[in-house]
Amino acid sequence: MQSWPRVLIGAAAAACLTAAVDWRISPLVFGLALLTFSTLARRKRLWFVGDVESEFSIVARRREEALRALKDLEDDKLAGKLPADEFDRLRPSYLQTAKELTAQLDKINERRVAARRRIDEDLARSKAQE
Repeated sequence: MQSWPRVLIGAAAAACLTAAVDWRISPLVFGLALLTFSTLARRKRLWFVGDVESEFSIVARRREEALRALKDLEDDKLAGKLPADEFDRLRPSYLQTAKELTAQLDKINERRVAARRRIDEDLARSKAQE
């Protein structure tokens, strides 16, 4: 059963119960019940509330951290705080991490573009059917 018939049936039931007590206020109760329950019949939307982080933002943040760590490593070498052999040992792992995160970010972007394309196609189809 669709949502609107349920809302109407519920509002009518509330009005009937009220009519048993006093018939003069049953139209008011029907209207208030209809207004109250009509929100249940609306199409549901996704809303993200709170501290929800998307996969994209998590990977992008981790990538920025990896690039910043690589930059700090190079700055430490140039400032003389880090010996050259230590720099040569650490740099490849930092670079590898940054490369992996960049590849993950590219895959996420490809999925986002594909999802956007599907949404646009669905919207075009639904508009064509109207």
